[in-house]
Amino acid sequence: MKRLYLTVEGQTEQAFAVDVLQPHLSPFNVMVVKPRLTGLHARRKGRIPTGGLLNTFGHSLGDIRRWMSEDKSIDARFSIMIDLYSLPTDFPGYADAMKLASPHDQAAQLEKALANELGDSRFVPYLQVHEFEAIVLANPDSFLEWFDDIDKQVANLKAECEPFATPEEINHGQHTHPKARIKKYIEDYHENIDGPVLAGYVGLDAIRDKCPHFAQWLTTLEELDTEGV
Repeated sequence: MKRLYLTVEGQTEQAFAVDVLQPHLSPFNVMVVKPRLTGLHARRKGRIPTGGLLNTFGHSLGDIRRWMSEDKSIDARFSIMIDLYSLPTDFPGYADAMKLASPHDQAAQLEKALANELGDSRFVPYLQVHEFEAIVLANPDSFLEWFDDIDKQVANLKAECEPFATPEEINHGQHTHPKARIKKYIEDYHENIDGPVLAGYVGLDAIRDKCPHFAQWLTTLEELDTEGV
């Protein structure tokens, strides 16, 4: 049995890990420990904001290092769930990775740079391409199961996303990233409340099929307890 400690940037990812990832990984002998939020600390009160890394990754890097030091067991594994979109520029290897054209190549290079920075083989790096809402857009029809009377809005959302080979490629700027496109048609969408529920409706099979970078990460997590076997 492996213990998986996740560092996430918001409550949405935290709920997704508990409600969706945890029950899925349990049969693979991987126990997901309650994910910890990271972000820019409000140091005076020892509080971490509910989501987002804001403009620096330095505090998050310190969080990850500190939390990894708390469990030095060979059965412990560590990973992150952080968005590529609006990633702070002080993230390890940021400048070189952003020269690459493919978002999947960008994420892969950034993940490698972070793993090298941490220098611990128990760490499994992951960046969500481009943000959590790509998971939801793996099946936009999931909105019909959660919201009432939005058939036209969902049809328009699907038409806008159709040209992309995968929802992980949806990100062309401040007003066209996945969440912005969703909010354009479904104004009542609230990431922390609706995001994890909708991801549950979509299901990991569909997410894995439509989001190749996520699929690679999920497969790695499923195989944690069989490493070296």
